Amino acid sequence: MDTLKRQLMELNQLCNEIDGIYHDIAHSHGISDNIFWILYILYNSDTPISQSSLCENWFFSKQTVNSSISSMTKRGWVTLEVVPGTRNRKNILLTEAGQNLCAKVIGKTHQLEQAAFSKMSSEERETYISLFRIANRHMRSEYNKQYEENH
Repeated sequence: MDTLKRQLMELNQLCNEIDGIYHDIAHSHGISDNIFWILYILYNSDTPISQSSLCENWFFSKQTVNSSISSMTKRGWVTLEVVPGTRNRKNILLTEAGQNLCAKVIGKTHQLEQAAFSKMSSEERETYISLFRIANRHMRSEYNKQYEENH
C-alpha cells in the first residue's frame, strides 16, 4: 500500500475512533449524537446560538437541527426565542433542565477531554488543531472544485 493511501486510511480510522468515543458518551446518557453536539455547543457558547448558525458554522443540515431541536423542546431542555429584528430567526436557549443535563453530560465530557488533551503540550495541541484545519480546508477546496466540475 502506498504511503498516501496508508496515511489516509489511518487518518480516517482515527477520525472514526474519536467519533465513536463521543457516540459512546452520548449513548451512555441516552441521547443521540446530534443532540449531544447541540447541547455541547449551547453549553459552551458565550452568546446565543440560532438554528441557522448551527447549520452554517457547525455543518449540520437544517433537517437535523430542526428534528433535534424539536425533540429537545419536547423533553424540556431548550426553548426557542425569536431574534429581535428578524422574521423567523430563532435562538436556542437552554432551560433549567437543559442546563442541569449539560452540567452532567457535557461537564463530564469536558473532564475527559481536559484530562486527555492536557497530556499534550500546548504547542502540540496548537499544531494538531492547525494541521486539522489545513486538511479540512484542502478537502473542502477539492470537494468544491470537483463538485463544480461535475455540476
